[in-house]
Amino acid sequence: MTTAVGVMARAPSSVGKTRLAPHLSPSRLASLRAALLADTLLGIEPLPDVTIFLTPDDAEHDLAAIAPARIPCRPQGGGDLGARMLRAVRRLLDRADCQAAILVGSDVPLLSAVHVLEAAEMLQAHGGIVLGPADDGGYYLIGMTEARAELFDAIPWGTGSVLAETLRAAERIGVAARLLHRGYDVDTIEDLRRLERDLAAAPPTVCPAVRRWLSES
Repeated sequence: MTTAVGVMARAPSSVGKTRLAPHLSPSRLASLRAALLADTLLGIEPLPDVTIFLTPDDAEHDLAAIAPARIPCRPQGGGDLGARMLRAVRRLLDRADCQAAILVGSDVPLLSAVHVLEAAEMLQAHGGIVLGPADDGGYYLIGMTEARAELFDAIPWGTGSVLAETLRAAERIGVAARLLHRGYDVDTIEDLRRLERDLAAAPPTVCPAVRRWLSES
């Protein structure tokens, strides 16, 4: 089964990570967003088929120093997060050579190609959907072999019930859902401190961009 991976990314120069804003200057926050995206892309770079879906649509210049040249960038388009994710999944699955699509966030620096391959193997073996649960009640990865709008519609994005509501939606439409190991993205100062602790115990090759960012503080 050929699986394509989409990274849902916000341009580092665009407003984001607002819960970290009280703790970091605007320039430090922008450089953190860039470092998180760079390390997320580095972790999955070994995968053969990766596309960045970027918002705002006209901010591709932000990626010049971050994304490997071989990874294409496409605009997310309008709508809420669910509408943009559904559009990304459809774009991946519309390709003749793609039987499964996996979306990941751009602020999951400890995500690796191994985790994505595990999700792809689950999809190949069982179909349905695969979710990577995040500790904040959301998910850092979603994969499927068929684009189902119900999985993205009326989900309370940005809350602690995103995963639970997505699982309920899957149950309502009769789609089996399987879960990967738990993980976390970096949204709060507590998440950032957790990442710093995890990196202290990790090999020095893990998350080089965030390590550089931390060393500059």
